[in-house]
Amino acid sequence: MAASTTGAAGRSPLAYARRLSQKLRARVADNRHRCSGRCAHWPERGSDEGAVTAEFAVVLPAVMAMAVLLMMLARAVTVEMNCQDAASAAARVAVVSNSDSEARLAARDAAGGDASVSISRGFKQVNVTVSCRVVPDPMHVLPMAVVGKATGVMQ
Repeated sequence: MAASTTGAAGRSPLAYARRLSQKLRARVADNRHRCSGRCAHWPERGSDEGAVTAEFAVVLPAVMAMAVLLMMLARAVTVEMNCQDAASAAARVAVVSNSDSEARLAARDAAGGDASVSISRGFKQVNVTVSCRVVPDPMHVLPMAVVGKATGVMQ
């Protein structure tokens, strides 16, 4: 005996699903017709036309200012890392070569020509300070210069 593919009402499951879908569409269409856009549960189309554009116009300058500030901050951090690397390289050269002029040259090569280098020697150590200029930001929030310091121990 073969299994029956009809549902409880004598219809196949596919036909039952189609009929349920038709009933749902009819109910939605009926609600649209009755309300015609004036009900609380069916919002009127075009009631807030242009609101997104107005909100975007208000928020856009703040978003742009934050984007510029983040880019300038990233640039300042990059310059600071380069400045610290230059100080480390200068301290290493000062310890190995025992020459301040070669250490200054190494720092300027690593940080750029506009970096100012200060080298001081103490008892068995060399202190190097490198100061690098940062491009100023339009809001003058970030520092104008960053400093990298390193100490090398003489043997």
